Amino acid sequence: MNNILKEKIYNYCYQIKTGKPVANIAVQNRYVDEAKQIINENKLRYFIEFLSVNWASLWIYKKDFMLEVIKALPDNPKTIYDHRVLGKAFGYSNEAIEDFLTSSKRSTIALGAGR
Repeated sequence: MNNILKEKIYNYCYQIKTGKPVANIAVQNRYVDEAKQIINENKLRYFIEFLSVNWASLWIYKKDFMLEVIKALPDNPKTIYDHRVLGKAFGYSNEAIEDFLTSSKRSTIALGAGR
């Protein structure tokens, strides 16, 4: 595993330890075991979804109940509720989520403009 990926995983572990509910990163399957070792060293939990032959989605979290939340998160958010749930899971503030939901770009996407 290269140092950039390793540092990203360590950084996510730090963020989880300091209050971020979940973090997610795509890793090549060949790095999954090393990533799990880093997460275990930090006394955190992980959930792995294999995306393809070579790639996995690595979820990092601290609290047991978050696994059920992770599994229920929408893959392709479409509604305000979907975006709100994702925003909270990834640790965004209420204000940041509101800003995203009320931005003109989001409103344009939601209204289907520009098709």
